[in-house]
Amino acid sequence: MALVGFRAPALPLPPGQYDSRQQAELIRALRLYFNLIDSLTPQQAQSYKAENFIGGTFTGDFVGDFTGGTFSGNVLGGTLSGFGLGLEVPYALLMSDQDQDSAGVTSENIVTLNQIILSDGINVENNSRITFAYPGQYLVTARFQFANRGNAAAEFEIWVKNSGTNYPLSGTRFDIPARKSGSIWSHVTANISGIFTVQADEYLEFAWWSDGADVYLEHYAAGTSPTRPEIASAIVTVNFLSALPPRFVPTLPDRLVIQGAAPSLLRGTVAIPPAAGLSLQGVAPTIVIA
Repeated sequence: MALVGFRAPALPLPPGQYDSRQQAELIRALRLYFNLIDSLTPQQAQSYKAENFIGGTFTGDFVGDFTGGTFSGNVLGGTLSGFGLGLEVPYALLMSDQDQDSAGVTSENIVTLNQIILSDGINVENNSRITFAYPGQYLVTARFQFANRGNAAAEFEIWVKNSGTNYPLSGTRFDIPARKSGSIWSHVTANISGIFTVQADEYLEFAWWSDGADVYLEHYAAGTSPTRPEIASAIVTVNFLSALPPRFVPTLPDRLVIQGAAPSLLRGTVAIPPAAGLSLQGVAPTIVIA
């Protein structure tokens, strides 16, 4: 292991004649120097460089390859390898054990999730809003148990909402047949999944609609003969996939300076010739460099 920036002590200059005090000072300086080198954690080096780090506990910024042990810090272009033991990422298993009726053929219905079975970094607020402690890319998989009590076939759609706004292209349409008899409904299990981007303070919800007033999400109690588990009306799993890319937002003073060849100025746009130099300072309108 190399101690980057490690400095040797200044040794006393030898006198013209033997001096016991000078000799003692020399031996003392050498002793302190070798004590620092022999230490398991030398304190005089600015940084430490080694070909491999194996085992132990590491804290700080990391560049290179890391195998095993415990790591806490920033990975700067390095490689982490191992079994991932102790690795924690956000996840959730959310369910509903309630029937959920339709509000009408012209109304949107929000899926409620009243059971948090497993959760780490993900929660449910207002009984329907899936919230996230960490922004990122999440894989969301959902299963809904629909039933139709009506005498006619119907269709229904399910989609995702982000903070109250419909998530683009997230809808899926299903068909459900009419009930089988006066007391036996028809059933369809709808499964959807997708990868969704969640920024800080955003939340996800599931919404559904049907053109049949008798279509609803149904929960079933545990069965007997044979013993069977409950059937949830909704099951949602959420798994963290990736952090969002970092975004650089500069803090600017109160001046704008444009240097170089005279640019063409458009409303809300500054177009700069390719060979020009541009220096921006201060709070300014949105600037697009074409």
